[in-house]
Amino acid sequence: MSKSIPRLPDAELDIMLVLWRKNEPSRIGEIHAALQETRPCTKPALHSLLERLSDKGFVSIDHVEDARPYKLFTPLVSERDYRAAESRSFIDRLCRGRWQTLIASLVDSDEISRDDLDEIRALLEKSEEKEDGDE
Repeated sequence: MSKSIPRLPDAELDIMLVLWRKNEPSRIGEIHAALQETRPCTKPALHSLLERLSDKGFVSIDHVEDARPYKLFTPLVSERDYRAAESRSFIDRLCRGRWQTLIASLVDSDEISRDDLDEIRALLEKSEEKEDGDE
């Protein structure tokens, strides 16, 4: 990934999660309704947060002229790209860049089960198969 993706505060991340889940341009009312389950807020507060997300390059705001003009909000950063950047940042900050440190910590604290380890093994094997196919 060539450009750096900044970390979002929780309120802004909750908005992005709604937009990613909807997977289509959304009106403020739709976003507001979806947010009420996880982060109730007023529409003016939501509008301010969406403006901040736009300023950071996370969403585009399209002005639609209709009988009643409205705005459509569309994500510009994909959920996959954001998760990758956050994962890398987390591992860099907390584990000095070594994912093995994270896994060892989870195992040592009994936060990871045998099933979780089997799933990690399967992911690693899938990754190896993908790399072997690229050669």
